[in-house]
Amino acid sequence: MNAPADISAFLAQARPFSGLAGDELQRIAGNLEILYFRQGDAIGEFAGCSEAGDLFIIRKGAVRLKSAEEQLFESRGESDVFGHAIQFDSDNHAYQAEAAEDSLIWRLPKAALEKAITRSPEIQDRLSSDHGQRLRADSRQVERVDTLADLALRPPCTAQPQDSIADCAQKMSANKVSSLPIVSDQGLVGMLTDRDLRSRVVAKAMDPDTSVEQVMTPDPVSVALSARHESALVEMLRLGIHHLPVLNDRGELAGVVSAGDLLRLQSPHPLRLVRDISRADETERVALLARQGPDILAGMAESGADVTQVGRIAGLITDACTRRLLQIAEHELGPAPMAYAWLAFGSQARLEQGLISDQDNGLLLAEAPDDNATDYFKTLADFVCDGLDACGYIYCPGGVMAKGEWRLSYDQWRGRFDQWMREPTPKSVMQSSIFFDMRAIYGDLNLAQKLHREVLNQARESEIFRRFLAAESMTHRPPIGFFRQFVQERDGQHSRGLNLKIRGVIPIVDLARVHALEGAHPVVHTEERLNATAENNQMSERDAHDLIHALRFISGIRLTHQARKLRAGEQPDHLVNPVELSSLHKSYLRSAFAVVQSAQQALAQRYLL
Repeated sequence: MNAPADISAFLAQARPFSGLAGDELQRIAGNLEILYFRQGDAIGEFAGCSEAGDLFIIRKGAVRLKSAEEQLFESRGESDVFGHAIQFDSDNHAYQAEAAEDSLIWRLPKAALEKAITRSPEIQDRLSSDHGQRLRADSRQVERVDTLADLALRPPCTAQPQDSIADCAQKMSANKVSSLPIVSDQGLVGMLTDRDLRSRVVAKAMDPDTSVEQVMTPDPVSVALSARHESALVEMLRLGIHHLPVLNDRGELAGVVSAGDLLRLQSPHPLRLVRDISRADETERVALLARQGPDILAGMAESGADVTQVGRIAGLITDACTRRLLQIAEHELGPAPMAYAWLAFGSQARLEQGLISDQDNGLLLAEAPDDNATDYFKTLADFVCDGLDACGYIYCPGGVMAKGEWRLSYDQWRGRFDQWMREPTPKSVMQSSIFFDMRAIYGDLNLAQKLHREVLNQARESEIFRRFLAAESMTHRPPIGFFRQFVQERDGQHSRGLNLKIRGVIPIVDLARVHALEGAHPVVHTEERLNATAENNQMSERDAHDLIHALRFISGIRLTHQARKLRAGEQPDHLVNPVELSSLHKSYLRSAFAVVQSAQQALAQRYLL
């Protein structure tokens, strides 16, 4: 490890220097001093302040960090650093370092460190004692820059609102496009598609000389030119459309991205999968297609796709399977005897699924069913839940499924929520929390939105229920024990790994849910809940963003683990062995868990728990 290239390669594994250019790593390597300590040797005393001093990098061995009173704060190993300010709990303590075993240490003198920080300011962020600041620095480092601007979209063909339908149709035909942005004063005001021409013009025998503003889709959803590919993909999947206008940073139309543009980027592709699912004519075909989903999602993860968007896409694939199964069921059973909505709960509702998921769902009926309606909806629920199980979405272990007891009329659903919130108990709160992550997948969406709105308003007024919910959220603690060591799940005498769902993702989901109910925010996606909480001044913007970065990092580790298991021919799970993680990832994971612990402490104080 004396060759400059070897030293630079090792430095790249140390948190402060990861992602730096090779020439910068070589400069730092040239300033390192080699130190050797025997087990038990004192290395030095360090202040708990942010002022830069010498930085120590552990090349071989292990180091104990402890207080002047010999209280052990933490142990650090190969590629870890010390000498800077470290937040061991809620405070930055002065600390002493001693060799826990024979150790080879590299020292970067203060002057060399300061020069490196001047050239690469991100080093300072990664040495910060603020866990959130370190996670934000990491997210900037790993951000992949594959944006819609990279697609080299051709200049858009456009029309104006006063142009006739006939002129617009001729322009679309001449330019061989199936969508036409409508602009006014350089601003996008509408969109005309082939579908609009069929359904709003031809089908209604509209005069072709009519102005296009009468039939265009006004204020269409758009996406920024700087957005990543997955953002456009999610919007197309969510809305069931095949074209999206793209705006530059001035809000002007820069082009139109099509499903074909995105399909060419990757094969197989989520857009193609969802399209095929929507056309499947039998449950076996839906199941066969759905089982391609994990492989596609794993491919996205391996290519560096944004973990948040991968979660959204996973949920939208589940939505597509659910809708198609419902449509096939209705075709076989005949029209439903009354209005209803199929509800998703939990991770599907939040659009936060990974490569594996069980099903959490229910049926909302417009009114109390008679015997015939009861039989119809039971058969419908069994058909869909059994179909989802065949697709790979296993039955909910807790029984939260429409095929179970969760087929209720509107009044019955209101009664359940009312009972939970008026007479909360720890058990009822634990069982009910998943139902507050609610999203309608199919059917009477207005009926579901009305129920959700009423439930949110009641929860906002029920402080005692939210206090119980906050207390329940504290039962899911990050897996960090004494001396910041990871606490693994155990199977008898054997460690099974870190459960990054129960002890990583769920604590953040729980925190966001409590705050969302406090403000009656209708969004259910965890990041959107945290942003709404910050906008409503229930949490500082900095704290909300720290939790979002923690969620993304933990979810990214879990997704990568699941993709690796899938490629190895094993069943993906949520149990990550810390031994499989690099020192760098373990360091960032500790920071993510520390952010969650801090947020849980703040929530406990808020509700006097």
